[in-house]
Amino acid sequence: MTYDVLAGVKVVEVAMYAFAPSAGAVLADWGADVVKVVPPHTADPMNGNPVAALPDKDVGVKFMWEILNRGKRCIGLDVSTEDGGALLRDLVREADVFITNLLPGARQRFGLDVADLQAVNPRLVYARATGHGDRGPERDRGGYDITDFWSRAGVGHAASQVSDEFVPLASPAFGDLASGGFLAGAIAAALFRRERTGEGAVVDVSLLSSAMWVMSPNAVAARLYGVEAIPRFRHADAPNPLVNAYRTADGRYLYLSGVMTQGAFTALCSAIGREDLAADPRFADAEGVLANARACITELDAVFAARPLAFWAEALADLPIPWTVVRSAGEAGSDPQVLANDYLVSVEGPSGAYPLVPSPAQFDGIRPHLSRAPEHGEHGDAIASELGRDWEEVVRLKVEGDLL
Repeated sequence: MTYDVLAGVKVVEVAMYAFAPSAGAVLADWGADVVKVVPPHTADPMNGNPVAALPDKDVGVKFMWEILNRGKRCIGLDVSTEDGGALLRDLVREADVFITNLLPGARQRFGLDVADLQAVNPRLVYARATGHGDRGPERDRGGYDITDFWSRAGVGHAASQVSDEFVPLASPAFGDLASGGFLAGAIAAALFRRERTGEGAVVDVSLLSSAMWVMSPNAVAARLYGVEAIPRFRHADAPNPLVNAYRTADGRYLYLSGVMTQGAFTALCSAIGREDLAADPRFADAEGVLANARACITELDAVFAARPLAFWAEALADLPIPWTVVRSAGEAGSDPQVLANDYLVSVEGPSGAYPLVPSPAQFDGIRPHLSRAPEHGEHGDAIASELGRDWEEVVRLKVEGDLL
């Protein structure tokens, strides 16, 4: 386990794909004992190579499965049968949290709805990960992060405003991972209330609710001002030259993010060796820079395009304006700040070490430590034994196909 803040908390997860499992992964990072329940003979789609267009190369790691299921235990259990359902209810009876992304019909069919499980364990925190909420006309329909997070709530629209075509999802499980973090936090809050009151809870987070939250400035402004979205600008049209990306001689980009003041503009001019720009009548004060933003951007474009990134990284080292190099995901993994803060760590697996990203929260200055994800149904025998099944019963369940 990484941390002990949820030590002793038992979580049962009946879910596939990404959203709900990512919440379980965060809880495992925080020290919870998370038992993932999978169908005995049906692999989770993430337990393979589900991401298209990567090189045809065996890297020895099912990386999406590892991201979403590190630190968990796994039991292969047929919850549709009498014996499999009984074993699951025994798991829930001893659990603190139940997480699922099953649709309402499946929850009812398998006897896994709120009333079913809280009858077994009244103190249970029951967490639902849905596409677009547990109420409304689409309650019974599923969704993915590309539909409910990226496309439906305006995220993709905002990302595409200055593009010539619709911009696709930024990364696999982009909305799932964000929403899973929200769900994990909500579960922790429900557990805190239970410690105070003894009451169980039903926790709902959807991909759509998460997207509405991250897009709330746009959603609120659109209603107030009667617009489709907060305007976004192409490079040359940016209203503030100090909030823009500039291309270097070697084709890299620097991104400035500075509040426009005359002091900030003067500092930038000094750092780039163009004090004459600060003396230019067009840019004599902050108001002038903003009024002549396009001309200022043109000047800065020419300056930055004349030198390579290495030169500018040194020249801007002491610039008081926040700025950064626009990096690829591959470069981010070797960023000194990422490494110093353990935002990427090494995990030992059967085929050797591989990288994983811990969930964002860190506690007590302790460096995060992650353990590998389980194999499909890896811990079934041990978990069944913990629930009081003797070896003869375990063998029977295996023979009958209820337990992997």
